[in-house]
Amino acid sequence: MDNNLRVLISYVTSTPHQGDKPKVYLVGGDLEEMYRVEFIDYDTGKIVSGYYTKTNTLTTGGFQWFINWEVKIYRHKDNVLVYSEKYNPTNKVVFIKFDGRALGDNIAWIPYVEEFRKKHNCTVICSTFHNDLFKNIYPNILFVKPNTVIENVYSQYYVGASIKNIKYCPIDWDSSNLQLLASKTLGLEHKELRPLLEHNVSNTKPAIEGKYVCISEFASTDKKHWKCSGGWQRLVDSLVSRGLKVVVVSKEPTKLTGVIDLTQNDSLIEVMATIYHSQYYIGLSSGLSWLAWALGKRVVMISDVTPSWCEFKSNNHRVIKNKIDFVDYDVVDHSSVEDVMQKIDSM
Repeated sequence: MDNNLRVLISYVTSTPHQGDKPKVYLVGGDLEEMYRVEFIDYDTGKIVSGYYTKTNTLTTGGFQWFINWEVKIYRHKDNVLVYSEKYNPTNKVVFIKFDGRALGDNIAWIPYVEEFRKKHNCTVICSTFHNDLFKNIYPNILFVKPNTVIENVYSQYYVGASIKNIKYCPIDWDSSNLQLLASKTLGLEHKELRPLLEHNVSNTKPAIEGKYVCISEFASTDKKHWKCSGGWQRLVDSLVSRGLKVVVVSKEPTKLTGVIDLTQNDSLIEVMATIYHSQYYIGLSSGLSWLAWALGKRVVMISDVTPSWCEFKSNNHRVIKNKIDFVDYDVVDHSSVEDVMQKIDSM
């Protein structure tokens, strides 16, 4: 390395929507000397970005999601390599932040945090919006509250589904499976992983006697709602006529009749126990569907606006009127009550 030249490299992103890592800062040395900084994808050998710079100037690689970086710095005048460094999180601290509050998002993403920890043999700190679901069942991950500031970490990643920004995530969130989004962001092989949840519901006794199913009419946006007029009430009536009790477990209030109303329950653990002891769960493309799936339940998902690849596949008995290739909130056709009952009969 050039005399008195120091190289400082950081793999920490400033804010989630900024693609500003790695950050390279050259300190000291000849102030008039020009250097070329190359940010290389070590796995492909491709130069992702490269810049000419002088000392005491910040240079950034341009992405916040996982790339197996190699940084090379050349003295420009004679093309001599003066410094190189390969990304290596082994035995170091990595901070992974969930940039999304939705229950389903957090449930979908958490298995990949554990996969990242195991693959790289590193210490992982993770902030989610549902730490109580995970903190004891994933003992090798340190969970902290959102917006917690952690100093001196080796690298940092944001997993989120909020914007279209190639510097933020390598794929569009609204045309990708939630788990694919997490695996791509963290540089992992994509495979469907059912998460572990912190609960003892398997040891509880059912609070409701007899056979019952759980339902929820709601999702994070009304664009995902079932557009069949009166469909939910007719579905309830059909299930009750078969001798099943119907339990509504949404946090939103319901106007359905002939049901057991357990809505607006702030205890997610109680909701989990109710779903766990049910025959199956009927809902939309929503967090409670992800929760039911994580609990090992069969899920009847009524979703005419999301394609079959959008959510989990195992134990997902999807009801959809037309085959679509992307999320389409403007779709007009909707599934009927008969479509839902037919799907239930086929399980």
